[in-house]
Amino acid sequence: MRLRAKLNRNLLFFKIAQAVEKIGKSVYIKFAPEFVSFGAIHSLGDSDQADGGGAIQCWSRVPIESVFIEYKVESTADNEIYVEMKTEDISLASKSSTNASAIVMRMTGKSSEANMTFVITCDDHMGNSHEITQNVPIIKILSTEGASNTSAFDEPMMPTPEVHIMLPPLEQLKHITNSYKTAADYIVISANLQGVMMLTTSDGMHQFNGFPGTNNNNNNDDMEQDEENMVGVKYSIAERAELETRFSGLFNPSLSDQTLADENDGEEGAKEQEEHPYLERLRNRPHEFVSVLVKGADLQKVLQSHCVRPMNVVCSLIPNHSILFYVYLNQMEDSTLTYFIPEPRG
Repeated sequence: MRLRAKLNRNLLFFKIAQAVEKIGKSVYIKFAPEFVSFGAIHSLGDSDQADGGGAIQCWSRVPIESVFIEYKVESTADNEIYVEMKTEDISLASKSSTNASAIVMRMTGKSSEANMTFVITCDDHMGNSHEITQNVPIIKILSTEGASNTSAFDEPMMPTPEVHIMLPPLEQLKHITNSYKTAADYIVISANLQGVMMLTTSDGMHQFNGFPGTNNNNNNDDMEQDEENMVGVKYSIAERAELETRFSGLFNPSLSDQTLADENDGEEGAKEQEEHPYLERLRNRPHEFVSVLVKGADLQKVLQSHCVRPMNVVCSLIPNHSILFYVYLNQMEDSTLTYFIPEPRG
């Protein structure tokens, strides 16, 4: 079993590890000849329940050329290697790579005491080079069977999303949701197919009626003012202070742009496309909102992906069920980081 590669100068390997660090204590990585995959699940054992909903999941599959150069992987399992590592350890190793001119990664040691070794070459202001070696412990090297038994690489079964909308800058959303912390533990994310999205504080499931995040008392002047300013925060009279942030003029990608859309060929596929809930909503109810309740702490974990400096992020909502975030890592849209947050129950 051999693994050796030089990290691409964009340091995407470290950035993805940093993005999933908040999801769980461990990250599962699959090294294959053509791609590298990451998977992480936030289980209740990772932290206290108050720190998140407990079922948030994240996965990514990235072409080798986007992450490594001079890449070589060998194993008796079709030249694939599965490892489990601590996200915190990878992040610590990445801190030495800030001014690196080259980083070589290789798997070292025996299976029971294996490491992912990073040899980091740095140049000082005088042009002199020195090397820093970081040995990151590998918790476990998984067999093919063992990897198939972990759900980290498995995309969850879910209904089809009905609204897709491109998000505003993640750092802006992070700042807004940070300000919500003192008001409520939950946030209702609402969006429609006319480029409007709202974030509304909530005390939980008992407030989740109709389409939270909308205010039917708004007059036309208020609506026009919201759209003109793009973002507006307002307070409404309630048992607890209710905060609402409204975005308008956002882009709604078509269904064909979504990695989730897995269209079939032939007549059967055409029939499925005709009955697709997204297309029905687009034709008949584009103004209606789809809403999903999430824990504020879970949303904060997703917004941590701003560190990968994504090209764009698309949010896909499944009414009263779950929400997906597609973080596009490059212009080719062949490298994505996907987050899944189920709506909390009970």
